[in-house]
Amino acid sequence: MHLTDEALRTRTGVARIEGVGPIDVRQLHEVLGHADVTVTPVLDLRMRRRVDAYEHPEIIKDHTWTQTGGDCFPYTPRTATRDTVDYDHAIPYDDTGPPGQTGPHNSGPLRRRHHRTKTHGGYTTRVVGPGRHLWRTPHGQTLLVDHTGTHRISPHEASAMADAINDGAELYFT
Repeated sequence: MHLTDEALRTRTGVARIEGVGPIDVRQLHEVLGHADVTVTPVLDLRMRRRVDAYEHPEIIKDHTWTQTGGDCFPYTPRTATRDTVDYDHAIPYDDTGPPGQTGPHNSGPLRRRHHRTKTHGGYTTRVVGPGRHLWRTPHGQTLLVDHTGTHRISPHEASAMADAINDGAELYFT
């Protein structure tokens, strides 16, 4: 659930509940009843956390989920929930590779079936910006998945995006 401190204090505004959607803050007591609630601080998406481990810690899962908003496989509806996805390394983790391979810069939530399809089906992906995933299918199609959905892009645009992110820049085409 997403709720601002002002909404908690004034009991006005909108709360957003995963799987439910937006509701009036005054309705929270009806939804929550006598449930135990844990309030956690807002996640600062400007921080680019990275860890030197294969496993994704909860803070990185939270960050990746928040900026992606659901399963990042092409043409997938955003109906997945945080507990029904695996957190995949876009560029496969390498035990002998550089430090900081695990983070939102190299992660995407995928349902288990999509994770296996990517891993064993010849798909490749790159994170080319917060919540932006560039895919190449086994047949050479290039697709961009972002908050607006899945879009076919030219191989030239895909190559330019991948090159730009390698240089620390995000490239957008209109």
